[in-house]
Amino acid sequence: MTTSQLSSLEVIGLADGQLEKASNWYKWSRRLPIATFVLSTVSIFISNPYTYIPALLALGVQVCSWILRDKAAEFHGNGEEGRTHGLSLNALGSTEERLELNRWLSRIGPRPTGQATNQAAPDYFASNSPIGMRRLCDHLQENAFWNTHQYRKTAAHYARILWIFAGMTVTFTLVAIPLTSGGRSLIFARVLVAALASGAALTQFSEVRSWKSAEAKSERLDIRLDSLSKFSEDELRRDKLGTILAVYGEYRVTTASAPPIPKWLYDREKEHLNDLWAQRATSA
Repeated sequence: MTTSQLSSLEVIGLADGQLEKASNWYKWSRRLPIATFVLSTVSIFISNPYTYIPALLALGVQVCSWILRDKAAEFHGNGEEGRTHGLSLNALGSTEERLELNRWLSRIGPRPTGQATNQAAPDYFASNSPIGMRRLCDHLQENAFWNTHQYRKTAAHYARILWIFAGMTVTFTLVAIPLTSGGRSLIFARVLVAALASGAALTQFSEVRSWKSAEAKSERLDIRLDSLSKFSEDELRRDKLGTILAVYGEYRVTTASAPPIPKWLYDREKEHLNDLWAQRATSA
């Protein structure tokens, strides 16, 4: 598979496939801590040496969750890199980074012979600007606008889940302490389940912080790109090339730093954000 065989929409289609895989792996890595919580709760209420059985099972489940998260991060990195390649290809035409794009294609795996490449929708990009820096800025700003809203929604949703999880953990622990007893031989089990519950909560907390940080960075990118909207193509190439490169680099770092938006949330907000972007483009 070579870059000459793929259009920008096909590259983005492949990248979206990687991001969808990442989203699925992240989904399961978030569900497994529920099992960790249940097993930890059971362990807390057992006041004999059998408490180590659910405690050790909880440890195994949480380790599996971390392994899934590591695999999801790999798909996420591939997906965001591919989307960036597709965006550049669509905005600038033929890219000089053919070797880098071919390396990316080799990393995501060979396409089965005879199988058509899924591609993004023809209206994936809203910009009507000709190929060049103006079109690149349009693409970056549209993505920054979408990311700002979606990161905010995702952070709020998972923050609510985190508070519920933390509240239930504290409640069950406070209830279990006066109802159970155990000697020093059970202390390690109690410490283990507390550490596992805390580790699961901290992992989710880290995700929420990542989304909030990415939201703030995307909003700043939107503002910076909006300040470039008054410049012509020639002015952008002559006077603002350094600014565009800095924004492009910051965009890549921002999208790589936060887990992908869950597909169900993307689908739910898609029409609303399309309308908001259209209204904004009309009023500009």
